[in-house]
Amino acid sequence: MRTQVGAGSGQRYRTIPRPRAVAPSRSRRRAPTARSVLQARLATLLAAQLFDFGTFTVMVDRHGIGAEANPLIAHGFIAFGLPILAAGKAAQVVLVGSILVILGRVLVARPGIRRVATSVALLAVAGGMIGGVSNVLVH
Repeated sequence: MRTQVGAGSGQRYRTIPRPRAVAPSRSRRRAPTARSVLQARLATLLAAQLFDFGTFTVMVDRHGIGAEANPLIAHGFIAFGLPILAAGKAAQVVLVGSILVILGRVLVARPGIRRVATSVALLAVAGGMIGGVSNVLVH
């Protein structure tokens, strides 16, 4: 304990030092919160779709649009160019992200909804990753 002199009173008083915050032990880990899980799902979704879009642009630059396996994407690219594909990819991320946010709001309440949200996120990420890897593997 420290002793301090009172301002102008001539009295002495004691101050009790504040307790220091104890760092959490490394063996005790907290479970992830619903918000952190949702943020991780959205970040992973965005990363996978950006990977797909980025590898698509490189593939088209190197091999031409004939290398694209999806005829819908190939015809859209031929008719409207890259901006329509970027808008479509952005719309896909917003749509699936909105579904994940809506399902994430009730994530804590219902365990069945947790499975649906996980399935939607996994399918969207898998779609982006499969598309990106197929773009990379084009010879």
